[in-house]
This record gives sequence, C-alpha cells and structure tokens, in this order.
Amino acid sequence: MFLARLGVRTRILAIALIPSLTLVVVGVGAAGYLVKQSNDAKAWATQLQSMVGPVQEQLESFQSERSLTLALLAGDETAAPALPAARARADTSFTKMNVAVQKLRSVNGVEIGDSQAAYDQFLQAQIQVRAAVDARMLPTPDAYNFFNTVIDKFSAGSNVASLQAPSAELAVRSTYGDRLLAVIESMSRANTLGTALIASNGNLAIPLDEFMRQSGHFQTGLVALTPQLDPSERDQVNALMASPQWQQVIAMNAALITRYSDPAAVGAKPGAYPPLPATPAEWQNSTGFVTRSLLDLYVAHNRIVQTKAADSAATAETTSALAGGGVVALSVLVFLIAVILANRIIRRLRRLRTQTLQLADEQLPATMRILREGGEVDPAATAPKLDFGTDEIGQVADAFEHAAAAAIGAAVDEARTREGVRAVFLNIAHRSQIVVHRQLEILDEAERRQEDPALLETLFRLDHLATRERRNAENLIILGGGRPGRQWRQPVPVMDVVRSAIGETLDYARVRVTKLPEVSVVGTVVADLVHLLAELVDNATAFSPPQSRVEAGGNIVGKGVVVEITDQGMGMSAEDLVRYNNMLADPPDFGVGTLSSDSRLGLFVVARLALAHGVSVRLSESDYGGIRAIVLIPQQLLAGEAELADMPPAMTGPLRRGLPAPQEPAPVAALESAPTPVATLLADPPTPRPMTPAPEMPVVAPPRYDTASDERPALPRRSRQTNLAPELTEPAAEAPSAPERPRSPEQARDIMSAIENGTRQGRKQQAPSNQDEQEG
Repeated sequence: MFLARLGVRTRILAIALIPSLTLVVVGVGAAGYLVKQSNDAKAWATQLQSMVGPVQEQLESFQSERSLTLALLAGDETAAPALPAARARADTSFTKMNVAVQKLRSVNGVEIGDSQAAYDQFLQAQIQVRAAVDARMLPTPDAYNFFNTVIDKFSAGSNVASLQAPSAELAVRSTYGDRLLAVIESMSRANTLGTALIASNGNLAIPLDEFMRQSGHFQTGLVALTPQLDPSERDQVNALMASPQWQQVIAMNAALITRYSDPAAVGAKPGAYPPLPATPAEWQNSTGFVTRSLLDLYVAHNRIVQTKAADSAATAETTSALAGGGVVALSVLVFLIAVILANRIIRRLRRLRTQTLQLADEQLPATMRILREGGEVDPAATAPKLDFGTDEIGQVADAFEHAAAAAIGAAVDEARTREGVRAVFLNIAHRSQIVVHRQLEILDEAERRQEDPALLETLFRLDHLATRERRNAENLIILGGGRPGRQWRQPVPVMDVVRSAIGETLDYARVRVTKLPEVSVVGTVVADLVHLLAELVDNATAFSPPQSRVEAGGNIVGKGVVVEITDQGMGMSAEDLVRYNNMLADPPDFGVGTLSSDSRLGLFVVARLALAHGVSVRLSESDYGGIRAIVLIPQQLLAGEAELADMPPAMTGPLRRGLPAPQEPAPVAALESAPTPVATLLADPPTPRPMTPAPEMPVVAPPRYDTASDERPALPRRSRQTNLAPELTEPAAEAPSAPERPRSPEQARDIMSAIENGTRQGRKQQAPSNQDEQEG
C-alpha cells in the first residue's frame, strides 16, 4: 500500500537510489576494511620490528646458557664461571621478550605465543632446572630438551605472527625470517652438541644422530632458503657460505661426526683419533661469526618486511581512499543520472497527461459539440496526433491516440445514427402533423354541419383526441430539434395563452383559472408557451384524482410573470423533485436512452421549450400535498407598450390552432350591436357577427374553445316557454349584419365548441325546471 501511493518519479529514484545506497554501503565497508587492513599492517609491522631486538637477544642468551649448561653437565667445569652471567642475560632477554609477545598477542584478534600465566609457569620450571644443573642432578637430555622447548615456543610465536600478516606477500616474507631463525637455531644446537661431545670425549647421553641431524639441517635449510630471498640477501648468504668461518664450521662438524661415529673413539685418549681441523676456541669463534652474520641477515630481512608492510599499509590507505571516493562518486553519478532520467520521464509523462487532458477536455468536447450542432467531422483529420517516440511511453501515447480516434469514430457514427433517428422522428412527426391537421379540418366541417347534441359531444371528444395527437406530434418535432408550425405575429394576453393551454387538455373541465395579470407575451413564443403550459396542465390532471380540481393562476413579479399550476395529487418524493428540477433547469441531450428511461416525456418537452426561450420552470410541493408547477416568463418575453399600441382590438378567448389568414377589421357598429361572443385573439382578428342566443339557456364562454364566425347555428330550443320572462318571449330584433365572409376551419370549430359547452352547462342548470315543465 505504501508503494502504491508513491509517484512514478519517486519509484524511479528509488530504483536508482537503493542500488546507489547499497553501493555506497559496500564501498564504505570496503574502504573501512582496507583502512583497517592498513592500520593492522602498520601495527603488525611496528610490533614485528619491535620484536626483532628481543628475539635476537633472547635467542643468543638462551643459546649461550644452553651451550654452557650442556658443557657443564658434560664435565667441562670451565663453563661454570660464565654460567651466571649467561643466566642473567637470559632472564633479562626473557622479560623483554615476554613484554613484546604480550603486545603482539592480540594483533588481528589472534593470540600469539603463550599467555602470561604460561610464562609465569615457565619461570618456576626454569628455577628448578637451574637448581638441578647446579647440583649436577639434571640429565643432559632433559636440560637440552628444556632449552629447546623454550626457544621453540618463541619460534612458534613468531610463526603464528607470520601467519597473521596483513597480506600474503608479507606472510611469505615473514616465514622466510622464521626459516632463517630455524637455521640459526639448528646451527646453535649443533654447536652445543659438538661442544658437549668434545667435553665428554664422545660419552654424551644425547645420541650422535641428533648432532648429525642438526648439523645437516642448518646447511640444507640455508641452501634451500637462499633462492627465495631478495638478491641482496642472497648475495649476503652466498658470501657467508664462501667465507672461511663457514667452511671451518662445516669441516669441524664433519670431523666430529667422523670421529664419534666410531664406537671405539668414545672415551679414547686424545692421541688415539685424528686431530680436529680447528681448536675448540677457533671453532667457537667461527660459529659465533656465522651466527651473528645470520642474525644480522635476519634483522635486515625483518626491516625489509617492515618496509613492505609500511608500503602495503600506505597502498591500502590509498586504495581505500580511492575506492571509497570512487564508490561515493559513482553512487552520486548514478543517482544524478537517475534524477535526470526520472525528470525526463516525468516531463514526458506530464506532457502526455497535459495533451491527453486537453484531448479529453477540449478537443473531444469540441468535436462532440460540432456533431451535436449538425456539423461535418472527418475522423481521420480530427484524430489527435501524440508524438512521444517508440518507447513504452510512446506506446502508451499511441494507445491513447488509438482510443481517441476510436472514440471520435464512434461519436461520428453515433452522431450520424442520432441524426438519422432525429430525421425519422421529424419525418414521422411531420407526417402525423399533416394527418392530424387534415383530421381537424374534417372534424371542423362535421361540427359545422351537425346540430345533434349527442353527435356534437362525440365530435368534440374526437376533436380533443386529435388535439392531443397534434401535441404529441409537436412533441416529436421538438425532441427531434425542430419547431412546431403554429406561430403568432401579434402579442397575445397571458389569459388567452393559459386558457388555450387548458383547452388542449382532455379534462379541461377540472381546471379552474384564477387571477391572471393583464399582460401580453410576444407572438413568437405564444405557441411554445401554450405547448409548455398544456403539458404541465395535462400532467396535473393525469396525476391527480378525477374528482379533484387543478388551479391555474399567476401574478406579476420582479423578473416577469409567474404562472402557477397546482394539483391535488399524490405529489412526488423529495428525490424525484430534485431530479426533475435538475432536469428542468438543465435538460439532457435527447436520445433513445433518455426516452426509454423516463416515462414523463412531457416534462422533458417542457424543459426543452423552457431552455429555448429562457423560461424558468420549477416543481414544488403544493399546499394540498400535490405538485405546484411554477413557470416564470421572463421580462424580455413580455410585450411592451409600443407593441400593444400597434395591436388591433382583441377579444378574450382561448387560442387553439394556427394563425388564420389576415382579415380586415369589422365596422365598429357591428361590434357594438353584437352580444358578448367568445372569439379567438388573432393577429388580424375577424369581424364577428351578432348571434341571437337561445332564450331558454344562457351562453357561457367555455374554458377551452374559441369562436369567431359570421354565422352560427342556433342552439336547440324547447317547444314550451312557460317559465320565461314575458320580455324574453318577444323575438329579438336583428341588427344589421356585416357582409358574410368565409370562415376558417378553426373559427367554425370554435363556434361549435361554444355551442357544446353552453348546451352542457345549460342542461346542468335547468334540469329541475325542465322536469316540472314536462309534467305540467
């Protein structure tokens, strides 16, 4: 989850940073190891050099004490006076050697030589050995083995130190020094055994084989070591082996071996065997010379090793510094390269995001807008071009480009399909509209010719259904993006607009018009306002109980005129009110999905009409629990005083159909002599003719149909007039009529509508009186 929240830049930097940090850690560790190795080399070289003197002194002092001790035990009493000095020198060298060994014990974490407790134990044993030597109670082999053991311990410690050298080269060179010490020790043992043999006249408890082994070892050991030394060291060894002293030592050892190899020579008098090549004193001097020469070579070799160790330490320091610096520099370089590459990738990704968002937010909506407006779009030319190379980002860009091209192609195909569907809608709607208009003309003609009230009522119902069918056809035209054909040129009062909308509903009798302001709307929006209000009234009557009333009223407000249509139905839920108000405020684009998902197609038509003219429609809960539709007609749709001044005299009546052909106004006298008719407010209103009303029933203006004609058929009359006032029994004088003019189908239909409504209302009011008259 943590990695999922990281950005691409952070991930790329992490990919480079983690190996870089690992490399830094490894580099620092390697540098630290090299530094430690350098320090160890320095410390080892320093301690090794510090041990050269103590080792040399300890070796010479113990070899001297051993030689004197064995000579004394072999019977040479002349060695006794020199023994105390040799012992003191050995004790001093032993103390110095112990200190040096203890310092070197923990070099590189490895112990070298014995511990301090072992040295203390050796001191106690040394005291006992010396006491036994002084008492002449210690066997010669025991004394010989004791001193050999002491010297071997120091040699073993030196060998361990060689094994712990900081480098292989130094370890090898250190072993050369150890082998050189072994050569010196072998020659010293051979000299000690030879001296004891001479002192005991061959009667020595130590076998002659030990003397022969030690004598041969130092010779072969030096010969084998010489080729491995440095040239300068080899020259010294060769010079030593060519010296008279070396030759004298070799000859003396060979002579002793020859003499005492014969058992008869053991204990024989001095004249019984051949003389030795040198006197014991000369032999000791030659041996001392060779021993010092080898010790000098050992010291020189240790100095060379120390120099090598110092050089190795310096090299290790330089290497560690270079390695550490190189690793850090490489890590920084890798991180910088990663940052540069990450920034480059991020810039490309940001550019891809910007262009993709621009494509999604600007180019595609612009293309869709052009398609909705009916424009032509070439998918190949409109498809975006995202050039980001051929790598993975380029492939992602190509995928976006392909997706956008596919979306544009699909949008073009959908737009063509929608345009085809819209064209089919318009075609069907126009065909239906033509049929409905023809049907209404036929109904108008039938209504003019028919005087039977029952048949007239049937014709009126058919007329209502045809009117609703006409509105449905107009709905299809509106949804298809067209405009209905009905239009008015002159302003029309709001009252006539509302009554005409009510007249287009089936249950117009349930609608009661309350107070409406005396203002007019411009003629260009009359048809759409009538249609809008008719849909709202139709919804109000359809979604309320049949016995309830629907009220339509309005008032003037600051922004224009408000028309309210209130029903007493079940209302809507809060969610539906919010949803439909949102749809009325911002109607979605019409489509098959919109049509099929919402059964209240009338509200969708209302929203489209309201949006086209800037009319505000909002639904709210009424005081009766139903719905109140509030229609705000803006000020710019209302007719001004100048427009009303040019408007001819108007008569109140609901609008119903399209604008008839312009007609000349009627004379004023004819208008004054006519009764109060129900007329259609037209752009050029026709001249009404007087009509003699039926004396037995009042003529009441219907709430839906308009009449404007020159001649109307009389309503059915009763045969008896017993209940009428006397003045009503006289026939009314006919006023002079204006010249007959042809009536339009709309005018004829309005006449018949007025007759039908008057008949129905007269029957309701006079039903009891008629019954009495018939009985009388």
